[in-house]
Amino acid sequence: MSHNKCKIFLLSGFLGSGKTTLLKHLVSTVPDAEKIAVLMNEFGKAGVDGDVIRKNGLEIIEVSRGSIFCACAKGDFLRALYTIFRDHKPTVLLIEASGVADTTDMERDLGYGMLHDYYQMEGNICVVDAQHFEEWLDLFNAVIKQVQAASHIVINKTDLVSAAELKNLDAHISGINPDAKIRHAEYGNISWKLFMSKDVTAEKAPVLPMSEEWEKYIEQALSDNTAHLTPPDKLSSLSIFWEGNPEVFKKLLNELPEDIIRSKGYFKDTDHKWKVFDIVGNAAPEYSEPEADFAQKRNLAIFIRTKKARREIPALFQDHGLKLLEVRF
Repeated sequence: MSHNKCKIFLLSGFLGSGKTTLLKHLVSTVPDAEKIAVLMNEFGKAGVDGDVIRKNGLEIIEVSRGSIFCACAKGDFLRALYTIFRDHKPTVLLIEASGVADTTDMERDLGYGMLHDYYQMEGNICVVDAQHFEEWLDLFNAVIKQVQAASHIVINKTDLVSAAELKNLDAHISGINPDAKIRHAEYGNISWKLFMSKDVTAEKAPVLPMSEEWEKYIEQALSDNTAHLTPPDKLSSLSIFWEGNPEVFKKLLNELPEDIIRSKGYFKDTDHKWKVFDIVGNAAPEYSEPEADFAQKRNLAIFIRTKKARREIPALFQDHGLKLLEVRF
């Protein structure tokens, strides 16, 4: 049975810029005529964001252990797109890219071949952290690559910078990508109307081929020498499942190594309620409460850093008397 092509919105933005906050807003304000699915890409081997935004009736597919735009996970990404179209048949697919992804090839990949038959690019939305953009720009290649590839740029956390700083940031980003539409936001609060095309004519998709034929397409895509397929910035990710005193854990979060650029996760607090924690760079931890029905089997903490000192953070947990249930590098 033939269906319309699925529209894709890609959400990019460096670590901690507010992609997931924007995504949560979008999935909670879905236009009536649309059926949404979400594909989330985590840099590490465990995911937090999918657990946090999961709601009844919302299809969420997760691809972890690397960027979906490099060879390490692109095959998994293309298989996920096949499964999404076959099993869920959404009208819109929201893809949250890893914070360190080079998203240059997304529009190119959707422009030809089998993928083009079933998906059409509707928007490449890059979320920029107003507070940290200039700092990250000098350190990580992904920051400028994501801005250059975007059709829409959302400068987020504008409440944390002055009017003069925001004006300078607007000018700088316009210089990097003069064609992108720039919007401002606080807490990722921005309307679907700014991204959806006024052209409501949907293109028809052919009947989906058998999975064996799609696998041949994946093999061809991965062997394409013109694609980037480059690994992301050289960062290391550590995922720790743990148990112990939550007050001690919160104390630990204020003693992390300085090279950590992103920390996030969830844990059951002293009031026996789940808490989500979020840290960008060396800022103080921010805590929030997830949806009322949020429940997990174990506490999880994820750290992304520039060093590959594998023993340092697990040792910090043990020194504080916290039990390590599982550690993933």
